[in-house]
Amino acid sequence: MSSKPLENHEELGPIVVDDSLIAAYLEQNPDFFERHPGLLQRMRLHHDGRGAVSLMERQQQVLRQRSAQLEEEITELMTTARRNEELFSRYSELYVQLLSCRTLDDVMDALQRTFSEQLNMPALSLKFFDSPLELAEQFTFAADTHKQLLSKRFTNSPIYLGRLTTDEQKLLFPNEQIASVALLLLGDQGELGMLAIGNHDASHFEPAMDTLLVRQLQALLSKLLPPLLAHHEAR
Repeated sequence: MSSKPLENHEELGPIVVDDSLIAAYLEQNPDFFERHPGLLQRMRLHHDGRGAVSLMERQQQVLRQRSAQLEEEITELMTTARRNEELFSRYSELYVQLLSCRTLDDVMDALQRTFSEQLNMPALSLKFFDSPLELAEQFTFAADTHKQLLSKRFTNSPIYLGRLTTDEQKLLFPNEQIASVALLLLGDQGELGMLAIGNHDASHFEPAMDTLLVRQLQALLSKLLPPLLAHHEAR
């Protein structure tokens, strides 16, 4: 729209009417077109595919589009809510199962049932750091390999969510192509070991996601595992 000078009082000089001034006036006077219905009927707006349409038609179209957008957002929120409810239910069942475990194998079986079978996360690894006990190979790290992970992944938090390097993937999941992981340090100071949960989806575990459920699992395992290790040593 071209600017157009209007003559006003001499002491004020000419006023330039531009798009921003008109927009501001209409915003401050939302009943303008109610007071000028003839003008509203004569206005035309360009519409892709339909040519010129009236302002009222355009408003109706915008409202329909907004309504459809809100429906999509509500549907997405409901889907997320159902997914969160399922996760909460699965984790709650897992907590009860873990409290009934008597051996490390029982713990692994419970974790595998929940993550591999129910939540479709194909890779799981439970490792202990520098344990003096004679544990099965699946529960131990070789040499100082775990320290490589600690130095890179747990600088600010005992939980890491995200991706791993190729070497780290081979260390934790030698038989799976894992795209994203949740790594949980176990023990009061992270000294006991680490639980690693892997997923094929690169976007499943991300740094920005909520950690409430995995923090609860981390706290439970940190209290549950030391007595089981002591029991294992006494056998």
